[in-house]
Amino acid sequence: MNQREEEISRIIEQLSKQTDGFENPKIVMIGGYALRAFTSLSRYTRDCDFVLKKSDGWNLDKIQKLLPKVLSTEGFEKRDSYGFLRRIRILKVDSRSVKISIDFMEGEVRGRTEEQARALNRII
Repeated sequence: MNQREEEISRIIEQLSKQTDGFENPKIVMIGGYALRAFTSLSRYTRDCDFVLKKSDGWNLDKIQKLLPKVLSTEGFEKRDSYGFLRRIRILKVDSRSVKISIDFMEGEVRGRTEEQARALNRII
């Protein structure tokens, strides 16, 4: 778990530098890692979630180019009002494999159903 946390921390720091402190484009961290910043109660999670407002063109294309090459693309889709990007890395820890996932949602935060979709232009 410590190696996962260290690797995600490195990725977050690099992304922050490349986006002027998450301002260009504007990126907001949500989920378990964001919660950890505000409470001492936390649980290990293997993904780190970010959201971006939809703009002209796709911020996901820019993010895709900024992320370290050690992360492979597991999912990438762009629809009319939203897009999703998942980059992963498998770490070898002793005899086990540990998966790291960095997720980006642009335009909408989407759940498992249409009713769970929320437009980000009102959130960010």
